[in-house]
Amino acid sequence: MKIVYVGSIITGIVIVLGVLLIVPEFLRPSPTQPILLSFNITNEQNLPNWCHQLSSVLTKYNAKAAVFLIGKVAERHPDCVTAFSNDVDIGSESYDYVSLPSISDYSTQLVEIKNGKSAVDKAGNLDTKLFRAPYGATDVNIYSLLNRSNLLADFSYNEQYNKYYDGKFLKFDLVTYNGTKYYTSFFRHVPQDEPVLVNFDNSTPISQIDAFISDFKSQNFHFVSATDLTSLDLTVHEVNAT
Repeated sequence: MKIVYVGSIITGIVIVLGVLLIVPEFLRPSPTQPILLSFNITNEQNLPNWCHQLSSVLTKYNAKAAVFLIGKVAERHPDCVTAFSNDVDIGSESYDYVSLPSISDYSTQLVEIKNGKSAVDKAGNLDTKLFRAPYGATDVNIYSLLNRSNLLADFSYNEQYNKYYDGKFLKFDLVTYNGTKYYTSFFRHVPQDEPVLVNFDNSTPISQIDAFISDFKSQNFHFVSATDLTSLDLTVHEVNAT
């Protein structure tokens, strides 16, 4: 009988330990920090099909996001601008995707940024206020360039974003991850005191993006657009509607 009692006690201990290990996962609060899904389209690889497939995936999961295009790609593939719903912000990345600091002349920098925005706007009948610098490279001219190009939000950096407010650009903390290098479970352990940007480009298979977003949704992560994050209207639609 004593052996039976000992066995019962051991079994009980095992069950209790198992519960203690499992319960914290159920009691863990749902992630609350904003997650911005970001997609860079900087070349013509897989276009335009990739854009339409990405749009379908985002719509399927009702996921907000931001899509950045260079001007010459927007000109050649305007449906990569028009394919997305109004829950997806559209931004520009200059016209030729050339590093801005490599351009020594301010006026040429300005033309590169303005032409990129103009091409994206024309392709989608938009007025986009959202920008990302090619290669994340900027110089001391960046805020002047953005202001003169009527761009209000800058997502060029891995550890911050900048938005125009009260006559100047203000810095806000942000942490950026390459979406192809992390499992969604990783993001449960990311500190929740700052927004998270998860970035992909058009070399990423749509099936991989689909699986990633599906897993995020199942874990109750909160997707936002760049407009939500900045509290600015960054993608004005149908600007030439009659």
